[in-house]
Amino acid sequence: MSPVSYGPSDVVNPRGTPFGGMVPESFWLTKALLFDFDWVVSETQNPNYHKKDYEHPTPLAALKDCFRTLRSYEIRLALTSNRKSEEIVQTLHELNLAEDFDNIRCFDDVKELKPSPEMHQLSMDMLGVKPIRAAAFETELSGVRAAKAAGVFCVGMAPGVDGEADMTIASFLETPLLHVLEKIDKNKKIRFGMA
Repeated sequence: MSPVSYGPSDVVNPRGTPFGGMVPESFWLTKALLFDFDWVVSETQNPNYHKKDYEHPTPLAALKDCFRTLRSYEIRLALTSNRKSEEIVQTLHELNLAEDFDNIRCFDDVKELKPSPEMHQLSMDMLGVKPIRAAAFETELSGVRAAKAAGVFCVGMAPGVDGEADMTIASFLETPLLHVLEKIDKNKKIRFGMA
């Protein structure tokens, strides 16, 4: 369990908690993020990253910091891919990202690849979360369709999946992390009739 009970917020806190801008971990409806392998790799090679004024020297360092922040909020991370495990494991070790994921599901683990929901369902089972508590980040229509078939709110990488994903963003690194989480939860509450 993370020693962090509260984290700084750069978002408006609709609960109005009196913690000086601090947001309790229980604030987040989403407790697990399922990243498509290709999304993670594309973020580490983000061509727009150098044009911005980031505190990290590379997009990979920024992504590692994002993952560390997510874990401080006790949000679990999984990786899904239609690729074979050898390729995924080798790339993750090269990028020093292997230890950042609680669960990896790929070609070798399922009978049916995306757009079948099997991979997302296995990931959620292993993480111990229900679809309402998860969000998937997908780069291809097959992944978007797999996530939605599993009942998972899906964030698509624009512009490739416009029109089918529940929401789209150009990059996980282009928007402040807590804004991304707030937007996911807000949209999810509307989609599931919780607003």
